[in-house]
Amino acid sequence: MDKLTQRLRASLLENPAVQIKESAQWYLPVETFDVAFKRVKRSKMDILMKMMLLAFEQTSIRRAANLSEMLLVEELFIADLIEKMQRTGLIRLEKEIYKLTTKGHQQLQTGIIDEEMEEEWTELFYSPGHDKFWPAMTVPLPESDEELTLYRYANDQDLINSDRILQVLSAREDGLDENGFQTVVANVLSFDKRVVEQVPCLEFRMYNKEQDIFYARVWNTWLERWDETLENQIEEQEQVKWREKWTAAAEVSE
Repeated sequence: MDKLTQRLRASLLENPAVQIKESAQWYLPVETFDVAFKRVKRSKMDILMKMMLLAFEQTSIRRAANLSEMLLVEELFIADLIEKMQRTGLIRLEKEIYKLTTKGHQQLQTGIIDEEMEEEWTELFYSPGHDKFWPAMTVPLPESDEELTLYRYANDQDLINSDRILQVLSAREDGLDENGFQTVVANVLSFDKRVVEQVPCLEFRMYNKEQDIFYARVWNTWLERWDETLENQIEEQEQVKWREKWTAAAEVSE
């Protein structure tokens, strides 16, 4: 951390009109979630499947052979499709007659087939102080020689729910598979907070003599950049106090 601090100080002081009034180190909590979810593969319904679903909706079909004769399609092929439709919840046997389920009616109306995929797991990283999900770290967090205190404006509200997790996963995971089919995150099965990372941050309280302004710069070691969100939070709470404090100190020294 010492080398990083020295590098940042040198960068900030390149402008001769700038002064570093104070500096501090503290940690920002970042929560790690283990998330289980399922995606569906979406594809346009082909003519044969649409004809089969219409037949199940409008007539009493008991066996694959009946449908094979009606549609003039090989019985074995029809039987395989019936098994797939049952497995994916489009049809069910009711008094030995194939009937459309609610899902089957919906997909027949839209002409889009949703095929469930296997359960998947992933990690998500959430910063309560920003109320945002972050990308995974690209480099290890630096170690500090001193014990860091918690960021003084850390947010302790629990704002995470399955809808927010679904939004984040949809933005990250929705897309096309290797065969060109659209894959979409359908639902979040579970999300568990596993660990809270302590992310070191370096804060500099600054003064620009030419512009006569006090301001904050905060280096976020997870994001590896200056963090405007944290800087704005600190300035909103402390900027007026800084001016009173350092203006009074300047008057006394004179």
